Parts: sequence; C-alpha cells; structure tokens
Amino acid sequence: MKKVFLLLFLALVGCTEETSSNRLDQEQMAQVLADIHIDEALIQNMHVGNSDTSLVLYHELNKQTLKKRGLDSTQVAKSYGSYVKDPAAFVKLYTRVNEIIEERAKNASAKK
Repeated sequence: MKKVFLLLFLALVGCTEETSSNRLDQEQMAQVLADIHIDEALIQNMHVGNSDTSLVLYHELNKQTLKKRGLDSTQVAKSYGSYVKDPAAFVKLYTRVNEIIEERAKNASAKK
C-alpha cells in the first residue's frame, strides 16, 4: 500500500518541474514529508481491507496535512521534483525527514 501512495506522489512529481530557487526550504519540505509518511503509516496500521478505501483515507489525510501547513499539492510536488533532481539535497532532505520522525516518536513515547 505504501508503494502505491509513493508511486502516486512520484507520478505527480514527474509531471512538474521546479527550479531550486522556487522550492520549499529543506525544513519545511522535511516537515511535510514526515507528515505524509506518518499518515501513510497510520493508514497501513488501520488494516483497511480495501485499497480504494485506503486511497480515499490517504487523500483526505494528505489534504488536511497540506492545509495545516498552508501549502497545496502543486507546491509540494514541484518542490519534491526539484529535490529529486539534486541527489545531494535529496539525501540531506530525507536524513532530516528521518530525524523528524524519530523525534516525534520519542515525544509520543514520552507523553505515554
């Protein structure tokens, strides 16, 4: 299921082009991607039997995430495409995404 979401996201990215000067800064992009990956994990852990239902849930969570951050899917897709074209920046971006997810997991564990 996670691969389906990633493929859909990458399909959007493949249709867009963005220069590095117009892309979201690394921290903002990392926060958005961390949100998206956490949303994917939440849906996967729901064990929804129907992939169509999972996709609807994903789109709704994604829409809420972007709204919360004041972004639209086009901005995110174009920025992601820009990072993909710059491998060093992409690796740095996902290093930060992993750090954010780990920080959030620690904070969630501490609150329990």
